[in-house]
Order: sequence, then structure tokens, then C-alpha cells
Amino acid sequence: MNAKQVLLCLLTAGVMWLPGTATVAAQPSGSTGGVAASDKQQVTGVVRDANGPLVGVAVVVVGSTAGTTTDANGKFSLNCPADSKIEFSYLGYRNKTLAAYTTMDVILEEDDGVMLNEVVVTALGIKRDRKALGYGLSEVKGEELTKAKETNVINSLAGKVAGLVVSQTAGGVSGSTRVLLRGNTEMTGNNQPLYVIDGVPLDNTNFGSAGKDGGYDLGDGISAVNPDDIETMTVLKGPAASALYGSRASHGVILITTKKADKDKFSVEYNGSITVDTQLAKWDDVQQIYGMGNNGKYSPTATTGTNSSWGPKADGFLVEYFDGVKRPFKIYPDNTSEFFRTGFTAQNTGIVSASSGKTGMRFSFTDMRNRDILPNTKMSRDNFNLRVNTSLGAVDLDFTANYTHEDVLNRPALGDSQSNVGKNLMTLASTYNQAWLKNYQNEKGEYYNWNGNDQYNRNPYWDLYKNRNTSLKDVYRLSGKMIYNVNKHLKIQGTIGTDINDMTFEEYIARTTPGKAAGQYQKSIFHNRTLNAELLALYNNNWGSFDLNATLGGNIFRVDNKTTILTGLDQQMDGIIALMNYQEQSMQENSYEKQICSLYGSVSLGYDHTYYLEATLRGDKSSTLPVANNIYVYPSVSASLVFSEFVKNSRVLSYGKVRASWAQVGSDTDPYKLALSYTTGKYSYPGYTIGMINNDVQPNKDLKPTMTSAYELGLEMKFFHNRLGVDITYYDQTSKNQIIGLASSSASGYPSRLINAGEIANRGIEVAINGRAVQYKDFAWDLGVNFSKNSNKVKSLTEGMDYFELESARWCNVSVGAEVGENFGSIVAPDFLRNENGDVLINPETGLPLYDNTPRTIGNASWDWTGGFYTTFTYKNFRLSAGFDVKVGADLFSMSMRSAFQTGKANSTLEGRQAWYNSEEARLAAGKTLVEWRASGDAQGFVAPGVIDNGDGTYSPNTIPIDPQNYWESVSTNAPSMFVYDNSYVKCREITFGYTFPERMLGKTVKGLSVSFVARNPFIVWKNIPNIDPDSGYNTSGMGLEYGSLPSRRSFGFNVNVKF
Repeated sequence: MNAKQVLLCLLTAGVMWLPGTATVAAQPSGSTGGVAASDKQQVTGVVRDANGPLVGVAVVVVGSTAGTTTDANGKFSLNCPADSKIEFSYLGYRNKTLAAYTTMDVILEEDDGVMLNEVVVTALGIKRDRKALGYGLSEVKGEELTKAKETNVINSLAGKVAGLVVSQTAGGVSGSTRVLLRGNTEMTGNNQPLYVIDGVPLDNTNFGSAGKDGGYDLGDGISAVNPDDIETMTVLKGPAASALYGSRASHGVILITTKKADKDKFSVEYNGSITVDTQLAKWDDVQQIYGMGNNGKYSPTATTGTNSSWGPKADGFLVEYFDGVKRPFKIYPDNTSEFFRTGFTAQNTGIVSASSGKTGMRFSFTDMRNRDILPNTKMSRDNFNLRVNTSLGAVDLDFTANYTHEDVLNRPALGDSQSNVGKNLMTLASTYNQAWLKNYQNEKGEYYNWNGNDQYNRNPYWDLYKNRNTSLKDVYRLSGKMIYNVNKHLKIQGTIGTDINDMTFEEYIARTTPGKAAGQYQKSIFHNRTLNAELLALYNNNWGSFDLNATLGGNIFRVDNKTTILTGLDQQMDGIIALMNYQEQSMQENSYEKQICSLYGSVSLGYDHTYYLEATLRGDKSSTLPVANNIYVYPSVSASLVFSEFVKNSRVLSYGKVRASWAQVGSDTDPYKLALSYTTGKYSYPGYTIGMINNDVQPNKDLKPTMTSAYELGLEMKFFHNRLGVDITYYDQTSKNQIIGLASSSASGYPSRLINAGEIANRGIEVAINGRAVQYKDFAWDLGVNFSKNSNKVKSLTEGMDYFELESARWCNVSVGAEVGENFGSIVAPDFLRNENGDVLINPETGLPLYDNTPRTIGNASWDWTGGFYTTFTYKNFRLSAGFDVKVGADLFSMSMRSAFQTGKANSTLEGRQAWYNSEEARLAAGKTLVEWRASGDAQGFVAPGVIDNGDGTYSPNTIPIDPQNYWESVSTNAPSMFVYDNSYVKCREITFGYTFPERMLGKTVKGLSVSFVARNPFIVWKNIPNIDPDSGYNTSGMGLEYGSLPSRRSFGFNVNVKF
């Protein structure tokens, strides 16, 4: 039985338990009868509700561990001391505590508030009854985000929310995270959701993104949010849920509500964790028989060919290496993995909370220190958060101030960057010990020529110790909210918030570095500012069976970003890192200004707690669109019916609702696309300044906003007194008038132009099931599963175009793009030449495959379906939980594996190798040519799979033996489909095992104490692609390509939480 089947069996077994097994939670009311029990007498009785006996009610003697549960007839029996009190509890009912009697007849009353009054946070921070919503949303509690902390809190959502796909870049702990809700809705842009913290949009800018030429991932804004400050995260998935946020929310919204001070108390809390970080996926599925060299022979000198494993078998022969030392030619197992060290992450949080009357204050400080698995890398992050709320008569005030400081040494380079450590290590021959590379400089401090000064395979130790990069980031997030309660029905709410992001990134490349022998220094300075101001009027009232909620508001959102890049070329003196120490100096300044002004309103009407109808309307005016098209209006309508109101007192159905919604939302583009912009040239004549057009995109004065329309149908149900919950959603979403950049003719003077073209459709289903499978006495088992299947079709592009490139690996002749009629993310490349049966055609002269250079689709980067699974076991004060992330069906073109085959390091390159070497030795001894040797039938080696065209419409199986090195070098260059892998996986995201100390053990000072073992990304249950983590990527785009990805990290450690 494979891993998928085991996981499916566990899931099925858990769901089968749900309807009928025992329970240990409960709720209230009843009557008693009988005679008070004497010392240690037996107490028996029955527990029921208005409809009859209740099965699985928890019956516990207060102040002790004695307890039981009711049987199939609602009966129980236990022994307890005289004068004891017994608590009866059952999920969906009010708890009840009664004095013990020898015989008891207990009646529990349903807790109507369990579902009817479930309040959730919706758009604009407005709290609503969940039953009144006509669209789907998911809520994750703050404690779920702190059980096994991530350095970027959004990574903790992986596998927890249906339709939400979380992907980390190869940027490591300091990198950004890519989040998709219900697929890609636009062909360009990042397709990421809007993050809103306490009603104020977050600036989630990624200052640096690694593109086709590589680069660095400089992190994102959400990473600065402290998980210890989060009360809840609410995911608004569809346009109907997020329409009130306008164009910024065209890809969905994640609402973050932070914690306030606890009422009428003073408390101090400490939360600390320390984890040991190691490699999750290792580069270890490689051949360890043959060493460095070519054609089965040693390299003439061990300073070349270090990344080629086509040499002889490792036989211990002494070989002289780049540093003049002779060493045995032998295999060094785990050669690549040993480059990485054991890292650690320590996070310490202190919280002070105080409140008195109507005023509360909560202050938190978190210090995070990370020593990454990559040598000479580290990160520190300090987060300060203050929230103060008070009431002055009819006015409520709420202020938040947050400051984050981040310091990173040596962010990993990504993609094609010459400093990509993963790329430079993965093909290192197994007979070459990476530890020798620690001798990366000679006595003059210059680069040691260890591999022919290959600029594309630099010494990784040189890049991490001699070269380096540093970054400093300061984030200030300030917000204030004032609510004037005009009367009990009407309130006026004003909110203002700002995000201030200052970041400096410096990259130093030392002299004698291959490819940059003169040295280089670059300093990038980012100043980003966002301002959000909002005014709302909120009205609610009810008349008899009718409930009315109405909102009217306006918003101004402004972005003001400035970037300065200082570059120095040709370093004059070693050891001095300053711009003035470079012969050639330059400065480039860029700005980004944008403003959106909005008006919006909503009306919601409910009748008899059963029927609900809501409508919204928003209009945006964007500064980035032409005057004729810069105002766009979009509506939404949603409705829900709580049908469980028609079947009250059902012992099976506790709650049921159907919902439907339709919405439209628009989005704009970046600034400076409508008219010409100008700059001064690098050089000037005396008395004259040379100016030039600074546009790289041809302006389009007729540009229109992208418009997305969607409808959604949903069903929510809870069964067996809310013990089992089911949420099913179907959605259909179409985005038209895509704003895309197309290549322009050279005659236009611009490399590209912006147009409105293209249509993308997202259609899918989401299912979430959760419940309590078992509850018996002090033991409980909770579990949940979510599933999402999304079809992300490209319906059309522009006239005469059926493919639009989004990303590419140019040197492999592979691209990923939008192809009409296919799911978003087609992987396109040349392939083998095949006959009508699909067989690969072989050249009868060379024995090598023939190729067709016409690009065609060889894979697709979109997932067929995604999901997640969690399970939690509790026994008394112990708790064990685990969460899994499942992704199935996407393809990945792995340039790492392509390189492994091309250089002879992959296991599959062993086939036919020794046979060919023996055959060649015999042929040379016989003095025959290769043609003669093959004709004699004595040739041996690798036989390429395929057929030979007989010229008469028939084909013969290929039997020509060839050098496997020639074959793999040939297909690596010409047949990318050989390296497209099914990227499906099941990954364990977190495991926690904790214990909460009973209050009676803590004394008066300590109010709470819990300790836990935590594991983050501890193992991959199942994957198809060898050597690398399936989450790996080429750069920050996350689009079906991978190259030189560093090992992902797994963490094991401990967490302690103390409350005073």
C-alpha cells in the first residue's frame, strides 16, 4: 500500500467514525431526582434532551479525573464521594453542573448560539452573522498559526484552507511567499491577494524579484506580521466577498484581526521557541560509481571538468587538484549535502496586557534570530506592536503602532544568477570533496582557479565569504480608528493608516570574481509609502422579523514609492567597500506613484433569521488609467437561506444553509503607461544635456480596466449537534480585457506595448469537512479535510495569437505561458521527432534521436487539485496534532535534473556506460573504426529507445549501441520533455505534541503554563521528482520551472508559553 492509499484510509476511517461515536463536550440544563448519595456510592441515571436520550454525553465528577459517557440509551453509571458535583457536557448543548444523587434524570438544553450567533469578520472589518452571508469564507484562529511558528506567518496557512495555495520561493527563511486564491485571474502581475490588518491594507511589496536572469528575493510585507499578535485570519475568496475592497482585491482578500487587551485584567505572557533546522530534501539520488572526467577518462588537470561525472570509476588513483595537492580519486558520499550546516531559529515574545474599565492596552515584543543552513548566512527580526483602545462617551478609539526591524546577511541568489549556490553545487562530481573549496582564495586574496575560472560555476564559499550581500529593512505600520456611536442604530467610523517601508540592499562582488574580474558594488535604496483613509457610515436596525444592515463609505488609497540604485564598477583598492572606490559610478532613480479614490455602499436585509439578501456597489477612480476609462463601477448581489429553520429539533441536522452570489470587480495597471516619460542621458556635451524617452512600453491612451465577473453557489451544514461540519462551494469566474504587454515591431521604437486582450476562466469546487470523530471520557479525536479542484482555462488572447509567454528558461528553449484552450501555465518547448504511433525516431547513422524544433506543449504548471488534512488527539492535558498539505497534478520542468543527466550525475546515466567503455577499449585494440565495429556486431553500449524508419512505411526497433554521454548530452540540449516531472506531493507541514499544566500545580503567580514539541515540514510523505523539494522554483514567479533550488528546511524544537 503506497502513501496515498494510507492517507486515504486514515481519512475514510475518521469520517466513518463521525456520526455515531462518543463525545466529550457539552452544554446545559436539566432536572434531577432521587436521594443524595452516601460516601462512595454508585450514581446512575439518564441524560436526554427534549427529543429523547443523548448518546456520548460527558459525565465528569467536578474536581477529579473520574468520569464516563452515556451509552446508546443515554444511561450512565459511576462512583463518586458524597457531596460531589457532576458536570454534564455535550457539543451543541449548554453545560450543566448538578449535585450527585444515587439516581439522576438530567435534561440538557440546546445552545442556539452555537451556530445562530457565530460572528465572523467580513469586508471593511464589519462583523456579521455567518448565517447571513451569501458567499464563502474561511477563518483560521490565531492559535493555529503559533503552534509551529514560521518565519513568514502566511506559510502556516498551507493546507488549512480549501482553494488557497501557498508556495514558498527558494529564497529561504528571509524570502517571500506566493499565495493564490482560486487560481490565476490575470496573465500579468503577481495574482496575490490583498492583506488587510485591522481594516488597513498592508503593503506587501516584494522589493526585489528574481526574474529570467536570476537575482534575489528581498522578502514581502506579510513576513513582518507577528503571529503572536493575530486573533484570526479570515480568507475572503470570491469577488462577492471582496468586492467592497475594489480593484486592489481582485485576487481575493486575507483579513487579519489582531489581539486586544483582555478585559479588566493585567497579564504578562511569554512565548518562546527554539528549533533546529536541517535539510528536508537532499541532492542524494545520484550515481556514486563514476567520477570527474569525460569519455571514461580522467581530466587532464583537476582544475577543469569538476562538474562533469563522465570519467572513470572511482579507483583511488592519486589525482592532483587545483591547490597542488594529490588526493585519491574516490567517492565522497553526501558530497553536496555536507556543504550545508545545521541551522537554528529562536523566537522569543513578551506580551503585556492591561485594561481597566473601557480602556485597554496590549504591547508585544518579538525577537527572532535565524542561523540558516547556508554557511555564513543569518537573519534577525525584531517586532514591536502596541494597540490601545478606549471609549470616551459615545466615541470609541482604537490605535495601533507597529515597528519591525530586519537584518539579513547573504540572501541566497536564485535562478540563473552566477552566485546561485544550489546551481553551482548540484553537478559537482562525487569524487570532488566540496570541503576542498573552503580554500577559495590564494595568498593574495584572489580567486583560486578551481575549475577553469568558469563564471557560471563559481566557488560557493567565495560567493558567501568573499562576496556578500546585506539588507536592512524598517517597517512602520500606524493606524487609528474612531467610531462615533450616534445612537444604537447608527455609527460613523473613520480609519486612517499608513505603511512606511525603508529598505537598503547592498551587493558586493570582489575583484577577480569570474565574470566580474574588476569587481562591482551595488546599493539599492527603497522608500515605500502607502496611505489609506476611509470614512464609513454603518446602520443596523430590526423591525419585527426583519433585520437591516447598511454601509456607505469612501476611501482614498495612495502609493508613493521611490527607488535609488547606486552602482560602482572597477574597484580601485581592495578591502574598501564604498562607491567612491570605483572607477565608474552611476545612479538610477525611479518613482512609483498611484492613487485610487473610491465610493461604495452595501445593504443587507434579513427576515426571520432565515432569509438574507445583500447588495453592494463600488466605484473606483484610478490614476493609472486614461481619463475616459479611469472610473469603473462594479456591483455584487448575494443571498442565503437557512433551511435548518424548517427542520427544528432534528437529531441529525443541526444547521443548514444554501447561498448564492454574483459579483463583478475591476483592476488597473501600474503607473506611467499612458504617456511618454523622459530622462537625461548618461553622457552630455559641454553646456548641453542629452534627453531621451524613458518608456520601455508603448503608451496606450485607450487602456481599459480588467473586469472579472463571478458567481458562486454554496451549501453549509452541521450534523449531530454541530459535531460534523460540511461546506461545499462551486464557483465560476471569468476575467476579460486582460492588460498584457505584447512585443512591438522595431519600427515603433518600443520593445513592447500594452493592450486589452485575453480572457481567463476559473471554475471549480471546494469542499471542507471537519468534526469530532471520537470523544470518550478524557479522550477526543478531531479531524478535518479540505479539497479544491480548479480549472484555470485561457479562453482567448488577441487576434492572431494563441500563446502568450509568461516566463522562460531561455538557454533551455523552454517557456511557460498562457495557451488558448489550455489551463494557465502551459510548458512549451521543442521535442523528439516522432512517427504516427508516437515512437521516437532514431538517426540510423548516429544512433541518436531525431528532433522537431517546432515548440509544442509538453506539460502544464496548474494543479489538478489541492487539499489538506489535519488531525488532533487530546487526552486530559495532552495534545497531539498534525497537518498535511496535498497538491496533485502540476508539471515541473527541472533544469536541476536536466543538468544532472547532462553531466552524468543522475543514476539513469549508468545504463550502458561500462559496456561502452569496455567496447571502445576492445575496438581500439582491434584497430577498427566505429562503423566497422558496429557492423561486426561486437559494439556494445547504450541503445536509445526508439525506432528507425525503414523508408517503406515500416519501422524497426533501434539496436545501435552508442556512448551514453553522447545520448544524454544530446537529449538535454534538444528534448526538454525528458525533464518534465509530475510535481504532485503529500507533505507533512507540522506536528506538535504539548502538555498544559493544571492550574492547581502552578500556584498564584503563574496563571498558565504549556510546553510542546514542535516540528515544521518534518517529512515528505510522497513525491515524484527526485532530489528536490516539489515546492522548489526557478525564481519568484512560481511558474512551472525549477533550477538550482536550495534544499528546503525542516525544523524540530520546543515551545514554551507562560502566563502570569
